[in-house]
Amino acid sequence: MAYGRAYNRWLVDFCADSNGRLVPIAHISLGDGYEAAKELERAVKAGCKGAFVAPFTITNKAHAHPDYDPFWAKAQELGVPVGIHPMAEHPAKRVYQRFKDMKWAEWYHNVLGGQGPQQAFFVLFQYGLFDRFPEVKVVLLESGAGWIGAALDRMDTTYETALGKSVPLKEKPSFYFKRQCWISGDPDEKALAQIVEHVGNDRFFWATDFPHFDHPGNYLEALNNLVSPLSETARKNLLGDSVAKVYGLD
Repeated sequence: MAYGRAYNRWLVDFCADSNGRLVPIAHISLGDGYEAAKELERAVKAGCKGAFVAPFTITNKAHAHPDYDPFWAKAQELGVPVGIHPMAEHPAKRVYQRFKDMKWAEWYHNVLGGQGPQQAFFVLFQYGLFDRFPEVKVVLLESGAGWIGAALDRMDTTYETALGKSVPLKEKPSFYFKRQCWISGDPDEKALAQIVEHVGNDRFFWATDFPHFDHPGNYLEALNNLVSPLSETARKNLLGDSVAKVYGLD
């Protein structure tokens, strides 16, 4: 929590003279629900427009465990979105570290890096978070977006079987996604345009990790190719309207 507070204070100061071009988003550590809620409130009052959490927790309790209800309650009260963003994880903690001979395989780990946020996202449904906090806003970041169509299909299908009895939600998972969730896609996702209209064209942002070494510098060209087949409304939503609305930007 001390590291998080220090980072958040620095970030607000760093963005302060950008005339709104840079928007601070607080990093919240889910170690203690009450402390997380306190830091979220402090950071938002200082100027942060939302929060993000790691795809893992230091307690090894799921992100929607009741211990974290104070944090989710505060996010709902403040009306700020909570993002789930990949972070560096110790090899022993990686959700995809199944093979002992793969610790050297940087490409392999990068390709699978979205699995952590996906698992953190799925537990929000398993714990029934969206019925307990019907105004909470959740954003999936830097994990790709093309997979969300297939994921929602499977989530809904299994919800309607005996497996769904373990899910304390009144509606199918896709209902809550379309009400309370958003996802960012990479410009180089060639099939994403078809997924956008299927899932809902107001649910998507775009993002790039440039200048990180795992993304090339032609992301604007790729972004143009991504949005060109979209309807005008979908194009405007993906290019900025949706993120501005969700984060309350001018």
